[in-house]
Amino acid sequence: MIRSIRRTTAALTVGAATLALAACGITAGATTTDTTLSGTTTTTSVVSSQLASTDTHFSQDDLTWDASSEQTITLADSGSTSSSGSVSVDGSTITITEAGVYRVSGSLSDGQLVVTAADDADVTLILDNASITSTTGSAISVTSADEVTISLAAGTTNAVADGSSYEVADDATPVAAIASASDLTIAGAGALNITGNANDGISTKDGLVIASGTITVTAVDDAIRGKDYVSVLDGTLDITSGGDALKSDNYEDEDAGWVSITGGSLTIDSGDDGIDAEQAIGVSGGTLDIAQAVEGLEAQDITVSGGTVSITASDDGINATAKTTAEEAAAAESTSSDDTENSRQAMGSESDDGSTLTISGGTVTIDAAFDGLDSNGTIAITGGDTTITSADNGGDAPVDANGDITFENATLTANGTAITSADELGTQMGGGPGGK
Repeated sequence: MIRSIRRTTAALTVGAATLALAACGITAGATTTDTTLSGTTTTTSVVSSQLASTDTHFSQDDLTWDASSEQTITLADSGSTSSSGSVSVDGSTITITEAGVYRVSGSLSDGQLVVTAADDADVTLILDNASITSTTGSAISVTSADEVTISLAAGTTNAVADGSSYEVADDATPVAAIASASDLTIAGAGALNITGNANDGISTKDGLVIASGTITVTAVDDAIRGKDYVSVLDGTLDITSGGDALKSDNYEDEDAGWVSITGGSLTIDSGDDGIDAEQAIGVSGGTLDIAQAVEGLEAQDITVSGGTVSITASDDGINATAKTTAEEAAAAESTSSDDTENSRQAMGSESDDGSTLTISGGTVTIDAAFDGLDSNGTIAITGGDTTITSADNGGDAPVDANGDITFENATLTANGTAITSADELGTQMGGGPGGK
């Protein structure tokens, strides 16, 4: 039985103010200087026809605190210590149970930092040259809280890694070096190296915002996963993944399942998709370099309105395709990993499934083995400068849509030919392996 789904008819764009997002900036009080990130604060918004009323959890206030309120946690294999009565130490497991700001330093060769706070608690973890490796679970595990902010102290290098195999409470519990059941923000002027040996690098059951920082993620499966959403505002991200590099896979909530890139610099080497979202992907700024992926971007509705995007793909460069029902996705999970495309409609249909792919600005360069731009619905190229190198054999093409193709007020070069009208972009049917 097919579940009724309200489709997000436009992908993520920048427009009406629905949320304030800081491109960068951390201020930890007048007496604290090592967590100050110089930069400008900008206000942007993530808007889609069905996501327009959906704010992220992030606020500029999350990056501001009184330095005198900081409590310390010093990690050590010989015995970790803390200045806080809200922190317990049980062997190599350090547990935070109350809201607050905690400065974490030192190292654990086999231990965990756990946040188990009230559902309305806001917790800030300042990583100050902290290193945590765990063989029995996530290095940082948030089991309960309202929001958790991981702040990377300026000039520091921090590292987290999990083991190659361990048990979790249930199938819904993320398996990742940083695993969170709550909304998560990563920011700061320091560096964070994340190694996901069991599955993902970062995974949260709610939303994930990356506001700043120098972040390197290596994961055997997905590198960065926010079930509800992933929002990248700024920072430098270097991602190597066996699965998807960035992923949002909530198919049950029509206001979730989206990825937004509004700034920063991302370099991606992915074993599956560069960015995979259940509903929408929006790129409005920053630099996105997908050096290797099966498909560069894949979602139901995709918009590139700014920034610089470069994609090398072994399948389609950018693929807009409608998702399937919750029942079909659940069936797919029982027989395959969450990386497979079984969570989407059966491929190969030549009908317009309502998906949208829009390029209205920015610079886009695609080198794809099959289709450059592929939509099971419509494609609109209404701005920006797009260059595509792809197959062109009747089944695959630089621009391939099951529905209408709109081309105006834009620059498009397809396999070395400058395109001047939509008439030169004949509608194709079902590109990529299996008609994807």
